[in-house]
Amino acid sequence: MQQAQIFSASHYVPAQNSFGGFVYAGGTMSMTAAYWTIHSQKPDVLAFLGCDMIYDQPGNTHFYGVGRADPLRNDVTLRNLEAKSARLLIHALRRGCLCVNLSDLPRSRLIFPRLTLHELGALSLSQFSEMKAEMLAGLRLDQAEEADRMEEELGYFFEDGMYWKHLDKLDEKFLANIDRLWMVAVEASLSSRPKLPISPTRREIGASSA
Repeated sequence: MQQAQIFSASHYVPAQNSFGGFVYAGGTMSMTAAYWTIHSQKPDVLAFLGCDMIYDQPGNTHFYGVGRADPLRNDVTLRNLEAKSARLLIHALRRGCLCVNLSDLPRSRLIFPRLTLHELGALSLSQFSEMKAEMLAGLRLDQAEEADRMEEELGYFFEDGMYWKHLDKLDEKFLANIDRLWMVAVEASLSSRPKLPISPTRREIGASSA
C-alpha cells in the first residue's frame, strides 16, 4: 500500500511557477493544488468535488467541512475566480488533462464541464480524449495566447511565491484585462455540449458560473 506523503511549498511553489506563478494562477489552495497535480502527476482527468467556493448553504458543503470564504478572497489575485478556473482549464488542456466538476450544486465558481461520479467512471480514455479534443477545438486560442503575452510582458512573477510582499507592483486593471481574455477564450467551448457515448439519461454537461 502506498503511504501518504506530505507536500509543502518546496513542491508546489516551483510547480505553480512553471505555469506563470501565483499572481496569474490565483493564490488560493484549489488552484495551487490543481496546478501541482497537473505538473507532478500528469493526469488525463482532474476531477473536482466539494470545491465550488460558494458559501450560501449551511452545513458541510466543502471537502474540509463547513464552507467559509477563503481569507485571501479579497486578494488581488482572486478578483475573478471564474477566470482563474478558465485559465486552469486551458493550461490543463494544453498538457493533455481535462478538468471536470463532479459537484451537483446549482452554482460554482469553477467553469469546468460537469459530470456525475457515475459518468466519470463510465468513460474510457478514448472518450476523454474526444472530450478534450472537442473542448480544444472550441477555444479562442488567440485570446489565450494574448493573455499569455500580457502575463509575460507584465512580469508579475515572484520565484518564492510570496507575491503579497510586492503588492505595490501589481496593477489590478491589467490583471482584470488578463482575466477577461481567459474568460473570452473559453466561452464558446463551454457553451457547446461535449458529445458523450453514454446513456441518454445522463445529466447535461455544462458550465455553471456564479
